[in-house]
Order: sequence, then C-alpha cells, then structure tokens
Amino acid sequence: MKEIQSQYRTLKQDIIVFYNKNERQYIATPHLHSSYEIYYNIRGAKGFMLNGEFYKCGERDLIVIPKGWAHKAIVRKNAEYERCIVNINDDAAKLIEQISASKDTLCWLKGEDEKMPQIVNLNASQHEEYMQLIEAYHEAEEADDRLLSLSAFFKLMSFIKECFKNPGRTEYVEDEELSYSDKVMRVIEQNFRTVTVLDVAAGIFVNEDYANRIFKEETGTTIQQYLIMRKLAEAKKYLFLGKSIKETCMLSGFHDYANFMRVFKKYEGYSPRELENLTEPL
Repeated sequence: MKEIQSQYRTLKQDIIVFYNKNERQYIATPHLHSSYEIYYNIRGAKGFMLNGEFYKCGERDLIVIPKGWAHKAIVRKNAEYERCIVNINDDAAKLIEQISASKDTLCWLKGEDEKMPQIVNLNASQHEEYMQLIEAYHEAEEADDRLLSLSAFFKLMSFIKECFKNPGRTEYVEDEELSYSDKVMRVIEQNFRTVTVLDVAAGIFVNEDYANRIFKEETGTTIQQYLIMRKLAEAKKYLFLGKSIKETCMLSGFHDYANFMRVFKKYEGYSPRELENLTEPL
C-alpha cells in the first residue's frame, strides 16, 4: 500500500487518514489532537501511553483515543513499525450522526467512560478488509471526488463500528516492560506543568546527570527539551479551544509570558497568534 502521512499544520480537513511503514527504530513523544483518533497498530508497537498510563498493544490492535488525551506508541527496539491512523473532528462526527439519525452511532468513538481506552484485536480477514477500506479512501481522495471520498469514509466507519461491538479487556504494561525513557515520561505526565529535571530523576531514583544521559541516548533529546515539548502540546490544545494566549501560558505551565512566546516560536516555527490559521486539527 502507498504510504500516506499526515501534516497536521498544513491540512485543514474534517477527516485525515494515513498509513505509514517505518523500518527504522521509531521513538514517539506524547502528543495530542483536538480530534478523535483511531489508531491501528499493524506491527511494531508493544504498548501505548494514554494520559500517563501505559497499556498493552499487540499486532492488529485497534484503539480509540479520546480528544485531548496525550498519547504515544511504545515501539519495540529495532522493530519494523507499521501503523494506520484515522483522525475525525467534531464536524465529521456530527455529519455521521445526522445521516444515521442517531447519537448512539458513535458511542464507541466518543465513549461515556473515558477512564480506560477501548481496544479490539482484528483477525486476519478483518485486517485485510480494513486495509482495503483505507486504500479505497485514499484512492477516492486522489481522484478528488468528494462524494466518493465520503462514501469510502462511511464504509470505513461502519466497519470500525462493527469491530467495536465487542471491545477487549485493556491491560496495563508491566513496569519491567517499560524502557527507561518511558518511565521518565510517566513521571513527567503526572505533573508536567511544574515538575523539574531534578524531580524526574528523584522519581526514578537516579541522579540528574544519569537521568539526562540515558534519556538522551534513548530519545535523542534532553529531559528539559522534552518537558518544553510536552507543555507546548498542551498549549496548542488550549489555544485551539479558544483560550487567550495569557490563559494558555498559565494553564500549560509556562507562567512567564515573554518566555512562552519566545519558546513557542522557536519550537513551532510560528507564533501562538498564527496557530488558528495554520492548524485544524491539532
């Protein structure tokens, strides 16, 4: 299948679908979206982080991620990582509910109890059908036929809805299965707005220098840089939700307004004021 990747800063679409096969070791950092996400791990991932908790994720596992939840895949070292992701914003969700004339149509996507993620495992035949539906959607997009795209999308959503009629039991990843960097990220997720590198090191019972060295070896970035990126992800969520820049600065943990403006521009390449014109969804 042709690889299709999402560029969240340039796409302004109600629906985003992409497929990616990465043969190199893949290290993800937690991020979040203002849309619903359906994540499909074809192979490579062994777990998934959602809002600071780590859950098991095997081959052909399909997971629903609520809006605004920080998440990342935990990929096996040197594994070939292959996945497919569907993002759906509120407008697309409302369209589905209007056409089906039922608010229960997407209960599996929205969920009333967001304490645990919903997950199902596809069998071999379901996997083949799912990938065919993804490919059909991409072909409709390439043909630039909106009606055909919507038709393909509804078929895809109908299939996924059937899959989630019997979600499986979600299991936590055991502590010993987590990498060093994952343990660091878990500590950070507990209180990223105020935690320091020293706090993180203490949380995993090592000194600060050792914490930074091992974390950089595994992720390519320092703990301090990671903390900044995590706060920026939260800041983009608040900006998208309509909070003022000053409110966002405080809510995301930066506190110093001038520093927030400088850091945002440095890391994102655009100012907070420009976000609305560049991003939908996050």
